[in-house]
Amino acid sequence: MKTRNKLTVVLFSILLLGAIPAVMRAQGCSGPYLVEQRFPVNTALPEETRWRFCFQRVRKNGLVINAAFFRKSPASPWVQVIYDARVAELFVPYHSGSPRFRDMSGFNFGLFQLTPRHCPRGVGGTLLDNDYVCKEVHDRGLAWTNYSDVRRGEELVLWGGIGAGNYNYIIEWTFRDDGVMLGRVGATATNYGGGQALEAHMHGIFWRLDIDLNGFPGDTVEVVSHRELGLTAGDPATMVRNEASFEWNPQAFTSLMVHDSTLKNAQGHASGYDLMPARTGTPRHQEDFTRRDFWVTKYKYSEMLVPDLPKYIVPAEPVAGNDVVIWYYSAAHHLPRDEDGRYVGNTFEPLVAHVMWTGFMLKPHNLFDKTPLYP
Repeated sequence: MKTRNKLTVVLFSILLLGAIPAVMRAQGCSGPYLVEQRFPVNTALPEETRWRFCFQRVRKNGLVINAAFFRKSPASPWVQVIYDARVAELFVPYHSGSPRFRDMSGFNFGLFQLTPRHCPRGVGGTLLDNDYVCKEVHDRGLAWTNYSDVRRGEELVLWGGIGAGNYNYIIEWTFRDDGVMLGRVGATATNYGGGQALEAHMHGIFWRLDIDLNGFPGDTVEVVSHRELGLTAGDPATMVRNEASFEWNPQAFTSLMVHDSTLKNAQGHASGYDLMPARTGTPRHQEDFTRRDFWVTKYKYSEMLVPDLPKYIVPAEPVAGNDVVIWYYSAAHHLPRDEDGRYVGNTFEPLVAHVMWTGFMLKPHNLFDKTPLYP
Protein backbone atom coordinates (compact mmCIF):
# COMPACT_ATOMS: atom_id res chain seq x y z
CA MET A 1 0.00 0.00 0.00
CA LYS A 2 1.24 3.45 -0.85
CA THR A 3 0.34 4.89 2.57
CA ARG A 4 2.79 2.48 4.14
CA ASN A 5 5.39 3.37 1.52
CA LYS A 6 4.93 7.04 2.23
CA LEU A 7 5.39 6.48 5.95
CA THR A 8 8.52 4.58 5.05
CA VAL A 9 9.64 7.63 3.09
CA VAL A 10 9.34 9.76 6.22
CA LEU A 11 11.43 7.27 8.20
CA PHE A 12 14.03 7.15 5.44
CA SER A 13 14.14 10.95 5.45
CA ILE A 14 14.99 10.90 9.13
CA LEU A 15 17.55 8.08 8.93
CA LEU A 16 19.24 8.74 5.60
CA LEU A 17 20.93 12.01 4.71
CA GLY A 18 22.59 11.08 1.43
CA ALA A 19 22.95 12.87 -1.88
CA ILE A 20 19.76 11.28 -3.23
CA PRO A 21 16.52 12.26 -1.46
CA ALA A 22 15.25 9.40 0.67
CA VAL A 23 11.93 9.17 -1.15
CA MET A 24 13.77 8.13 -4.31
CA ARG A 25 15.42 5.29 -2.44
CA ALA A 26 12.11 4.24 -0.96
CA GLN A 27 10.56 4.13 -4.45
CA GLY A 28 13.40 2.00 -5.78
CA CYS A 29 14.97 4.54 -8.12
CA SER A 30 18.64 4.08 -8.92
CA GLY A 31 21.21 4.01 -11.67
CA PRO A 32 19.93 4.78 -15.16
CA TYR A 33 16.41 5.53 -13.91
CA LEU A 34 17.51 8.51 -11.83
CA VAL A 35 17.76 11.80 -13.73
CA GLU A 36 19.32 14.92 -12.25
CA GLN A 37 19.81 18.25 -13.99
CA ARG A 38 21.29 21.49 -12.76
CA PHE A 39 20.60 24.88 -14.33
CA PRO A 40 22.27 26.69 -15.96
CA VAL A 41 23.48 23.69 -17.94
CA ASN A 42 26.85 25.39 -18.44
CA THR A 43 28.86 24.28 -15.40
CA ALA A 44 31.15 27.29 -15.77
CA LEU A 45 28.27 29.38 -14.43
CA PRO A 46 27.03 29.25 -10.81
CA GLU A 47 24.17 26.84 -10.22
CA GLU A 48 20.75 28.42 -9.73
CA THR A 49 18.17 25.62 -9.71
CA ARG A 50 18.08 21.82 -9.97
CA TRP A 51 15.63 18.97 -10.67
CA ARG A 52 15.87 15.33 -9.56
CA PHE A 53 13.37 12.64 -10.53
CA CYS A 54 12.94 8.98 -11.38
CA PHE A 55 11.32 7.46 -14.43
CA GLN A 56 9.86 4.06 -15.26
CA ARG A 57 8.91 2.33 -18.49
CA VAL A 58 5.53 0.83 -17.60
CA ARG A 59 3.53 -1.43 -19.89
CA LYS A 60 0.25 0.31 -20.91
CA ASN A 61 1.18 3.61 -19.20
CA GLY A 62 4.34 4.23 -21.21
CA LEU A 63 6.70 6.73 -19.56
CA VAL A 64 5.96 7.32 -15.86
CA ILE A 65 7.58 9.92 -13.59
CA ASN A 66 8.24 9.17 -9.91
CA ALA A 67 9.67 11.18 -7.02
CA ALA A 68 10.23 14.52 -8.75
CA PHE A 69 12.03 17.06 -6.53
CA PHE A 70 12.92 20.68 -7.26
CA ARG A 71 15.51 22.89 -5.53
CA LYS A 72 15.14 26.64 -6.08
CA SER A 73 18.72 27.45 -5.05
CA PRO A 74 21.80 25.51 -3.94
CA ALA A 75 21.18 26.63 -0.35
CA SER A 76 17.47 25.73 -0.37
CA PRO A 77 15.96 22.41 0.71
CA TRP A 78 14.60 20.00 -1.86
CA VAL A 79 10.83 20.27 -2.35
CA GLN A 80 8.95 17.24 -3.59
CA VAL A 81 6.48 18.00 -6.36
CA ILE A 82 5.44 14.59 -7.76
CA TYR A 83 5.16 11.12 -6.25
CA ASP A 84 3.76 9.48 -9.39
CA ALA A 85 2.68 11.09 -12.69
CA ARG A 86 1.41 9.03 -15.59
CA VAL A 87 -0.95 8.90 -18.53
CA ALA A 88 -3.77 6.68 -17.26
CA GLU A 89 -5.83 6.27 -20.44
CA LEU A 90 -5.91 7.08 -24.14
CA PHE A 91 -9.56 7.14 -25.25
CA VAL A 92 -10.17 7.29 -29.01
CA PRO A 93 -13.86 7.44 -30.04
CA TYR A 94 -14.62 7.76 -33.75
CA HIS A 95 -17.40 10.04 -34.96
CA SER A 96 -19.53 7.21 -36.38
CA GLY A 97 -19.82 5.75 -32.86
CA SER A 98 -17.43 2.86 -33.45
CA PRO A 99 -14.69 1.97 -32.82
CA ARG A 100 -14.15 3.48 -29.35
CA PHE A 101 -10.62 2.44 -28.45
CA ARG A 102 -9.24 2.47 -24.91
CA ASP A 103 -5.64 2.18 -25.92
CA MET A 104 -4.27 1.69 -22.40
CA SER A 105 -6.81 -0.36 -20.48
CA GLY A 106 -7.95 -2.30 -23.55
CA PHE A 107 -4.55 -3.24 -25.00
CA ASN A 108 -1.05 -4.06 -23.87
CA PHE A 109 0.86 -1.39 -25.76
CA GLY A 110 4.30 -0.26 -24.62
CA LEU A 111 7.07 2.12 -25.66
CA PHE A 112 8.88 1.42 -28.92
CA GLN A 113 12.64 1.71 -29.31
CA LEU A 114 14.06 5.00 -30.54
CA THR A 115 17.01 5.75 -32.77
CA PRO A 116 19.53 8.62 -32.90
CA ARG A 117 17.26 10.18 -35.53
CA HIS A 118 14.54 10.48 -32.86
CA CYS A 119 16.97 11.80 -30.29
CA PRO A 120 19.92 13.53 -32.00
CA ARG A 121 22.85 14.75 -29.95
CA GLY A 122 22.73 17.99 -31.91
CA VAL A 123 19.64 19.06 -29.94
CA GLY A 124 21.04 17.88 -26.61
CA GLY A 125 19.61 14.37 -26.96
CA THR A 126 20.70 11.26 -25.07
CA LEU A 127 19.08 7.84 -25.41
CA LEU A 128 18.26 6.10 -22.10
CA ASP A 129 16.88 2.75 -20.94
CA ASN A 130 18.08 0.65 -23.88
CA ASP A 131 16.95 3.35 -26.32
CA TYR A 132 13.31 3.44 -25.22
CA VAL A 133 13.54 6.92 -23.70
CA CYS A 134 15.01 10.19 -25.00
CA LYS A 135 16.40 12.91 -22.76
CA GLU A 136 16.89 16.34 -24.32
CA VAL A 137 18.50 19.30 -22.55
CA HIS A 138 18.34 22.56 -24.43
CA ASP A 139 17.39 26.23 -24.68
CA ARG A 140 13.63 26.75 -24.14
CA GLY A 141 13.42 30.26 -25.51
CA LEU A 142 12.79 33.58 -23.85
CA ALA A 143 12.40 33.44 -20.07
CA TRP A 144 11.93 37.19 -19.63
CA THR A 145 12.94 40.51 -21.08
CA ASN A 146 12.90 44.09 -19.86
CA TYR A 147 13.83 46.07 -22.95
CA SER A 148 17.58 45.53 -23.41
CA ASP A 149 17.85 43.19 -20.40
CA VAL A 150 17.03 39.62 -21.35
CA ARG A 151 17.28 36.04 -20.10
CA ARG A 152 16.79 32.85 -22.07
CA GLY A 153 15.64 29.76 -20.24
CA GLU A 154 16.61 26.09 -20.33
CA GLU A 155 14.77 22.82 -19.88
CA LEU A 156 15.11 19.06 -19.67
CA VAL A 157 12.62 17.07 -21.77
CA LEU A 158 12.10 13.34 -21.23
CA TRP A 159 9.96 11.52 -23.76
CA GLY A 160 9.04 8.16 -25.21
CA GLY A 161 6.60 6.88 -27.80
CA ILE A 162 3.83 4.30 -27.30
CA GLY A 163 3.26 2.07 -30.32
CA ALA A 164 -0.55 1.80 -30.45
CA GLY A 165 -1.28 0.00 -33.70
CA ASN A 166 -1.47 2.56 -36.48
CA TYR A 167 -0.82 5.43 -34.04
CA ASN A 168 2.23 6.53 -32.07
CA TYR A 169 1.58 8.50 -28.89
CA ILE A 170 4.45 10.70 -27.74
CA ILE A 171 4.47 11.07 -23.94
CA GLU A 172 6.58 14.06 -23.01
CA TRP A 173 7.56 15.40 -19.58
CA THR A 174 9.39 18.74 -19.35
CA PHE A 175 11.27 20.12 -16.33
CA ARG A 176 12.20 23.79 -16.65
CA ASP A 177 14.79 25.86 -14.87
CA ASP A 178 12.08 28.07 -13.31
CA GLY A 179 10.42 25.14 -11.50
CA VAL A 180 7.70 24.61 -14.09
CA MET A 181 6.77 21.06 -15.05
CA LEU A 182 4.90 20.32 -18.28
CA GLY A 183 3.11 17.20 -19.45
CA ARG A 184 1.81 16.67 -22.93
CA VAL A 185 0.86 13.87 -25.31
CA GLY A 186 1.08 14.03 -29.08
CA ALA A 187 -0.73 11.75 -31.55
CA THR A 188 1.01 10.99 -34.83
CA ALA A 189 1.67 8.22 -37.43
CA THR A 190 -0.98 6.83 -39.82
CA ASN A 191 -4.75 7.29 -39.61
CA TYR A 192 -7.26 4.51 -39.23
CA GLY A 193 -8.82 3.90 -42.65
CA GLY A 194 -12.06 2.09 -41.89
CA GLY A 195 -14.01 3.04 -45.03
CA GLN A 196 -13.84 5.07 -48.19
CA ALA A 197 -12.83 8.17 -46.27
CA LEU A 198 -10.72 8.91 -43.23
CA GLU A 199 -12.95 9.31 -40.22
CA ALA A 200 -12.80 12.17 -37.74
CA HIS A 201 -12.07 11.16 -34.16
CA MET A 202 -10.90 12.32 -30.75
CA HIS A 203 -7.70 11.52 -28.90
CA GLY A 204 -8.70 11.79 -25.25
CA ILE A 205 -5.80 11.90 -22.78
CA PHE A 206 -6.28 11.20 -19.08
CA TRP A 207 -3.44 12.04 -16.69
CA ARG A 208 -3.22 10.68 -13.16
CA LEU A 209 -1.12 13.12 -11.12
CA ASP A 210 -0.19 12.12 -7.57
CA ILE A 211 1.12 15.52 -6.48
CA ASP A 212 2.80 15.20 -3.09
CA LEU A 213 3.85 18.78 -2.51
CA ASN A 214 6.55 18.78 0.17
CA GLY A 215 5.55 15.19 0.95
CA PHE A 216 2.18 13.45 1.01
CA PRO A 217 0.61 14.79 4.25
CA GLY A 218 -1.28 18.05 4.38
CA ASP A 219 -2.01 18.77 0.71
CA THR A 220 -5.13 20.74 -0.25
CA VAL A 221 -6.62 21.56 -3.67
CA GLU A 222 -8.42 24.76 -4.60
CA VAL A 223 -10.42 25.48 -7.76
CA VAL A 224 -9.45 28.92 -9.06
CA SER A 225 -11.77 30.78 -11.45
CA HIS A 226 -11.77 34.21 -13.06
CA ARG A 227 -14.91 36.35 -12.99
CA GLU A 228 -15.69 39.63 -14.69
CA LEU A 229 -17.94 41.92 -12.63
CA GLY A 230 -18.74 44.99 -14.72
CA LEU A 231 -15.54 47.05 -14.90
CA THR A 232 -13.93 44.99 -12.16
CA ALA A 233 -12.86 41.35 -11.93
CA GLY A 234 -11.98 38.75 -9.35
CA ASP A 235 -10.28 35.37 -9.05
CA PRO A 236 -12.05 33.43 -6.29
CA ALA A 237 -10.55 30.18 -5.03
CA THR A 238 -12.77 27.46 -3.58
CA MET A 239 -11.27 24.76 -1.39
CA VAL A 240 -12.07 21.16 -2.40
CA ARG A 241 -13.08 19.63 0.92
CA ASN A 242 -14.35 16.28 -0.35
CA GLU A 243 -13.72 14.13 -3.40
CA ALA A 244 -15.34 15.70 -6.45
CA SER A 245 -15.16 16.37 -10.18
CA PHE A 246 -15.11 19.71 -12.03
CA GLU A 247 -15.48 21.15 -15.51
CA TRP A 248 -12.91 23.37 -17.19
CA ASN A 249 -14.43 26.71 -18.15
CA PRO A 250 -12.34 28.63 -20.70
CA GLN A 251 -14.14 31.87 -19.85
CA ALA A 252 -13.11 31.42 -16.21
CA PHE A 253 -9.53 30.28 -16.92
CA THR A 254 -10.24 27.36 -14.56
CA SER A 255 -7.18 25.91 -12.83
CA LEU A 256 -6.44 23.83 -9.75
CA MET A 257 -3.99 25.03 -7.11
CA VAL A 258 -2.31 22.51 -4.81
CA HIS A 259 -0.69 23.81 -1.64
CA ASP A 260 0.84 22.22 1.43
CA SER A 261 -0.14 23.12 4.99
CA THR A 262 3.45 23.87 6.06
CA LEU A 263 5.32 24.99 2.93
CA LYS A 264 5.91 28.75 2.74
CA ASN A 265 8.40 31.04 1.06
CA ALA A 266 10.60 33.63 2.80
CA GLN A 267 7.79 36.20 2.60
CA GLY A 268 5.55 33.92 4.64
CA HIS A 269 3.24 33.20 1.72
CA ALA A 270 1.82 29.71 1.20
CA SER A 271 3.65 27.89 -1.61
CA GLY A 272 1.83 25.84 -4.18
CA TYR A 273 1.64 24.60 -7.74
CA ASP A 274 -1.05 25.61 -10.26
CA LEU A 275 -2.35 22.97 -12.66
CA MET A 276 -3.11 24.96 -15.82
CA PRO A 277 -4.69 23.28 -18.89
CA ALA A 278 -3.15 23.62 -22.35
CA ARG A 279 -5.95 22.62 -24.68
CA THR A 280 -8.10 23.70 -27.61
CA GLY A 281 -11.51 22.38 -26.59
CA THR A 282 -13.64 20.30 -24.23
CA PRO A 283 -14.33 16.66 -25.20
CA ARG A 284 -17.63 15.12 -24.10
CA HIS A 285 -18.97 11.65 -24.94
CA GLN A 286 -21.56 9.14 -23.73
CA GLU A 287 -19.15 7.61 -21.24
CA ASP A 288 -19.57 9.04 -17.72
CA PHE A 289 -15.82 9.37 -17.19
CA THR A 290 -15.66 11.95 -20.02
CA ARG A 291 -18.21 14.31 -18.43
CA ARG A 292 -15.68 16.18 -16.29
CA ASP A 293 -12.19 17.58 -16.87
CA PHE A 294 -10.80 17.42 -13.32
CA TRP A 295 -11.26 14.78 -10.65
CA VAL A 296 -9.85 15.11 -7.12
CA THR A 297 -9.64 11.85 -5.18
CA LYS A 298 -8.10 10.64 -1.97
CA TYR A 299 -5.18 8.35 -2.70
CA LYS A 300 -5.97 4.64 -2.81
CA TYR A 301 -3.54 2.10 -4.19
CA SER A 302 -6.28 0.25 -6.08
CA GLU A 303 -7.75 3.30 -7.83
CA MET A 304 -5.99 3.36 -11.20
CA LEU A 305 -8.74 2.89 -13.83
CA VAL A 306 -10.17 5.90 -15.63
CA PRO A 307 -13.56 4.31 -16.49
CA ASP A 308 -14.14 3.87 -12.73
CA LEU A 309 -13.58 7.54 -11.88
CA PRO A 310 -17.28 8.24 -11.18
CA LYS A 311 -17.27 5.37 -8.67
CA TYR A 312 -14.12 6.60 -6.90
CA ILE A 313 -15.87 9.71 -5.59
CA VAL A 314 -19.00 7.95 -4.25
CA PRO A 315 -19.25 8.20 -1.33
CA ALA A 316 -17.08 11.31 -1.31
CA GLU A 317 -14.25 11.14 1.23
CA PRO A 318 -12.47 14.19 2.74
CA VAL A 319 -9.46 15.38 0.77
CA ALA A 320 -8.59 18.76 2.35
CA GLY A 321 -5.24 18.47 4.11
CA ASN A 322 -4.88 14.90 2.90
CA ASP A 323 -3.06 12.72 0.37
CA VAL A 324 -4.68 13.73 -2.91
CA VAL A 325 -4.59 12.59 -6.52
CA ILE A 326 -5.64 14.84 -9.42
CA TRP A 327 -6.94 13.38 -12.66
CA TYR A 328 -6.95 15.69 -15.67
CA TYR A 329 -8.62 15.10 -19.04
CA SER A 330 -8.13 16.89 -22.35
CA ALA A 331 -8.10 15.89 -25.99
CA ALA A 332 -6.90 16.56 -29.50
CA HIS A 333 -9.75 16.67 -32.02
CA HIS A 334 -8.60 15.22 -35.33
CA LEU A 335 -10.42 16.34 -38.45
CA PRO A 336 -8.66 14.43 -41.26
CA ARG A 337 -6.99 16.32 -44.09
CA ASP A 338 -5.46 15.23 -47.34
CA GLU A 339 -2.17 15.94 -45.61
CA ASP A 340 -2.91 13.10 -43.13
CA GLY A 341 -3.67 10.31 -45.60
CA ARG A 342 -6.12 9.73 -48.42
CA TYR A 343 -7.92 7.27 -50.66
CA VAL A 344 -6.93 7.11 -54.31
CA GLY A 345 -9.89 5.31 -55.84
CA ASN A 346 -10.41 2.31 -53.55
CA THR A 347 -6.80 2.25 -52.38
CA PHE A 348 -5.81 3.84 -49.10
CA GLU A 349 -2.55 5.76 -49.27
CA PRO A 350 -1.27 5.78 -45.66
CA LEU A 351 0.37 9.15 -45.40
CA VAL A 352 1.57 10.28 -41.97
CA ALA A 353 -0.41 12.63 -39.74
CA HIS A 354 1.83 15.22 -38.09
CA VAL A 355 1.83 15.28 -34.31
CA MET A 356 -1.13 16.91 -32.48
CA TRP A 357 -0.48 17.96 -28.87
CA THR A 358 -2.56 18.42 -25.75
CA GLY A 359 -1.41 18.77 -22.16
CA PHE A 360 -0.97 20.92 -19.07
CA MET A 361 1.44 23.06 -17.06
CA LEU A 362 2.31 22.73 -13.37
CA LYS A 363 3.48 26.20 -12.41
CA PRO A 364 5.02 27.30 -9.07
CA HIS A 365 2.89 29.72 -7.06
CA ASN A 366 4.81 31.61 -4.35
CA LEU A 367 7.45 28.88 -4.24
CA PHE A 368 10.18 31.41 -4.98
CA ASP A 369 10.74 34.49 -2.82
CA LYS A 370 11.09 36.72 -5.88
CA THR A 371 11.47 36.50 -9.66
CA PRO A 372 13.60 33.41 -10.46
CA LEU A 373 16.50 33.54 -12.92
CA TYR A 374 16.83 37.30 -12.41
CA PRO A 375 18.74 39.37 -13.29
